[in-house]
Amino acid sequence: MRDNPDKSSIKARRWLKAAAWVVGVAVFLFVGLFFFTIWMQHRLERMVAAQSKGVYRLHLHGLETSPFLGSLSVDSLILKPDHERWQQLSKQGQKVPRTLLELRTGTINLRKLSYTRAFLKQEVRLDELVVQQPTLLLSVMQADTTPAHQPLHETAEGFLQGLAIGKINVRQANLYYRDGTAPDTLFSLRSFQLAVDDFRLDSASFLAKGRAYYGKKYKLAGANAHVLFPDEFYKLSTDSINVDTQAGELLLQSIKIVPLAEPAAMARAKGEAVTHQEAEAAQVWLKGIDFGEHSRHNTVRVKYALLQSPTLTAFKDKQNFQDKGRKKLPHELVQSIKTPFLIDSLELKSGYIRYAELVPEAAERGHITFHHLNAGFSNISNIKGQVTREKPTIVKASTKVMDRALLEVTIRLPLLDENGFHTLEGTIGETNLQMLNPILMPTGFVRVESGHVTRGKFRVELNKAQANGSMHLHYNNLKLDLLTKGTGGEQSFGKKVLSKVADKVAIKDSNPSKGEKPRQGTITVTRDPGKSVFSYWKDCLSSGFMSSMGLEGMAEQ
Repeated sequence: MRDNPDKSSIKARRWLKAAAWVVGVAVFLFVGLFFFTIWMQHRLERMVAAQSKGVYRLHLHGLETSPFLGSLSVDSLILKPDHERWQQLSKQGQKVPRTLLELRTGTINLRKLSYTRAFLKQEVRLDELVVQQPTLLLSVMQADTTPAHQPLHETAEGFLQGLAIGKINVRQANLYYRDGTAPDTLFSLRSFQLAVDDFRLDSASFLAKGRAYYGKKYKLAGANAHVLFPDEFYKLSTDSINVDTQAGELLLQSIKIVPLAEPAAMARAKGEAVTHQEAEAAQVWLKGIDFGEHSRHNTVRVKYALLQSPTLTAFKDKQNFQDKGRKKLPHELVQSIKTPFLIDSLELKSGYIRYAELVPEAAERGHITFHHLNAGFSNISNIKGQVTREKPTIVKASTKVMDRALLEVTIRLPLLDENGFHTLEGTIGETNLQMLNPILMPTGFVRVESGHVTRGKFRVELNKAQANGSMHLHYNNLKLDLLTKGTGGEQSFGKKVLSKVADKVAIKDSNPSKGEKPRQGTITVTRDPGKSVFSYWKDCLSSGFMSSMGLEGMAEQ
């Protein structure tokens, strides 16, 4: 009977020993993990400082690690640049980053992180990275003078080499971009979500056809984006932005371009007459974007682009300010773009334009409007061989001038032509010419008393210096009044006499005239390089109108 208590006590002692070992191991692991966490936090912070030569300081708060589960979490992270240290290294001629970044985050979670590989091979591989509420500020400290850039995987150092992450989820993020330490940001994107699948920072992923920017798929959804134009006179904003690299799509909703100064203030700042503009569009949608081509070769290729319901209001004060400088043709603008690009087709739907100007000696502004503007663009590119005279960029547009006269135009633009060669041809629908008085009276000091166009067509060949072409305009019952400048539409006695003489002697009141064949008007324009391409095209139509009416030489006056 005595053996049983002895056996029970032996078992109890064994269980106690086992429990003590378990508790001891647990305490050891807990203490070890505690000190490991502290050691790891200090190591990471020291490593960032050392590898950046003191340019960056990393602060981790609430770091928790679990090597057995392969997890790591941080309550918050702050990565802050030292601008004075950057300046010091730059003056010493040492290699410094062109762009500095400042990062603040909420919770960060890493799942299934290989600690062994990270410490022994210095390779970071994990299944998932989740970042909550990060705010990233990018400051451009130096101009980019590098002729060609190396891929990221070739310049990556330290733990970034071979970085592989199964899934990346960035939630409620904010991004800001500025020039140096200026208080105003050039670009911002707020409240965006970013999801990335299978990110691998290596050469194979860089070259893989099914990938872009080292990942299989990027999906971004953001709101309240804005871009400050380089001259700081305009700001572009959008209510939302969505990007899907796998679907090859970019969608912008409710885009606005807003001037940040009044017309006179803008003209004074630039020292010349400027076109003060305000624009918006319901939607910009790009489909068939080859993101992989852009990530590998910095080439932009888009199958289709849609500009939905754009509106543009513009005003130019020529009375108080003078045109200066040289305006570029579309050819020169396209040729100045360094990044190779190709847009197969672009569609503009349901547009509206209102242009107004104040000319010398005018009492008020003149204006012209273009309603129901629809246009199709094809083969827009700056790639050699893609655009030629035989295969130009083609624009086909239709609109109602002053919401009355139908105007249809086809423009052929060999955008790489060094001489700026292009052609315009189109048709003019039936209309009453009095509808042009809002632009003719305040800017040309001419009033149409009567006149009816039944139809018209024109064709012009243009280059950077001059334009020549023809116009066939059928009209009848044309009567014009010459107005006295600065009166807001009044006629002096002299102007009344001249109007009568012009109607009787110079102006042909119809085409064709009774008993005659239809006349052909000639278009002859010497380009004013200080005016925009739209003014150049307008001068061509004016020349054809004036010539058809027997008033050759008056278009440019």
